[in-house]
Amino acid sequence: MPQGDRREEVLAITVALVRFAVCCYRAAHQAIIIDEATTYNLFVSGPWRKLFGRYDANNHILSSLLIKLSVTIGGLSEFKLRLPSLLGGFFLTLGAFWLLKQVAPPAMRWVAFALICLHPMLLDFSIAARGYSLSLAFFVWALYLCFQRRYWLAGILLGLSMGANLAIIFPTLALFAAVALLDRHWKPLLSLVLPALLLGTLINGPSLRRAHREDFYIGYPEFRTAVTSFVFTSLHARPDREGILGDRDAAENIGRFGLPLFLALGAGAAFFLKDRRQLLPFLTFAITLLGLVLARWWFGLNYPADRTCLYFVILAAIAWAVAGGVWKSPLAKAAWIVPAILLLIQFSTQLQMRYFQFWRVEADDKIIATMIQQASAGKPENSLAISTSWMHQSSLEFYRRYLHITALKPVRRVEPTPLTGFDFYVLSWGDFHRAEGTRLRTLFTDPDIEVMLAEP
Repeated sequence: MPQGDRREEVLAITVALVRFAVCCYRAAHQAIIIDEATTYNLFVSGPWRKLFGRYDANNHILSSLLIKLSVTIGGLSEFKLRLPSLLGGFFLTLGAFWLLKQVAPPAMRWVAFALICLHPMLLDFSIAARGYSLSLAFFVWALYLCFQRRYWLAGILLGLSMGANLAIIFPTLALFAAVALLDRHWKPLLSLVLPALLLGTLINGPSLRRAHREDFYIGYPEFRTAVTSFVFTSLHARPDREGILGDRDAAENIGRFGLPLFLALGAGAAFFLKDRRQLLPFLTFAITLLGLVLARWWFGLNYPADRTCLYFVILAAIAWAVAGGVWKSPLAKAAWIVPAILLLIQFSTQLQMRYFQFWRVEADDKIIATMIQQASAGKPENSLAISTSWMHQSSLEFYRRYLHITALKPVRRVEPTPLTGFDFYVLSWGDFHRAEGTRLRTLFTDPDIEVMLAEP
């Protein structure tokens, strides 16, 4: 291996380790949020067989299995709950670089690598105890292996990817189609498809047999809404800092004009690629998009919502980097790279260490749970009760178990949230303002987050 290549790989591993360290810090300090707590409370904390029960959007089966293994061996904690996702995020970044190194020129691959490393949603889901980072890591390495025509191993990784998060099935099927179009031989295709479908079915099959159509409700009925939402949540992770591209009007304009322009230019550049294998990310991206549209028309499935289509970030970054190698003119290269630099600046303005973008309102739940634990010390078992806004119920039930707050009764979800008859009140949003006219005594409040802990 040339010395320059070795140095580049060492630098990429270093960047991935720095990102991993930041994610580990956040994993150890950020409060558990509703989706993580629901996964633990309903699936991970029960018997092993419960992981394979009826399909549920909160139970990413392979991820839940690894979470259960992590907390069974190492004990329950926020960090141990998130350890599989942390490892997935680390190998996702490594896989992205190794793939980019194979298909893109140096300047383009490093910008694309930086975009993947700093993307706000990818950062969050490289931490949160869900299956997204694991699924994307398996998918990226499978795409890398497809470039090398190591289809059997790629198929195994695709099966694991579907086991970690079923939403990856759309780009997986698109990758099958892309390989079929490029190779035009059935034996390589079968060596990719068979292990992927067999392993994916083995992991997901038992729960999917008991699934109902209404279980697949997450998403948006309109394509334009889905695109605007995805662009906005990619650009805007902090409400206190818009950055240069962060307001919703900008997101809508980028979705309406910027993305079609990018797709058109990328498709044009693809015609000049010398190696047909480099078409894989373009074809996978385009066929995935077509598949989502057809699934909406034929089956009434919603378009994916934000985190359920993070694979587009990976595919778009790789396709952008590959297309950048086609442009020969320095002016054309500069014009191609400037929007990516603007995205990097935007992403850097959205970095923070305290909360997850979609669950900011739960940033103080660990502090609140600790205060309740201290106030409950020495009280009889099951003698105290909490009334809480719905978004805090799962996380407070998690902390009741994790912190062994035996004086508390199990935390239940009741709507509308009662403001009388309980010992503690954890309130947000509308409930937060409803409490202003009551005699509740505030023990803790965070006006920026709009959350409060109160007692009668």
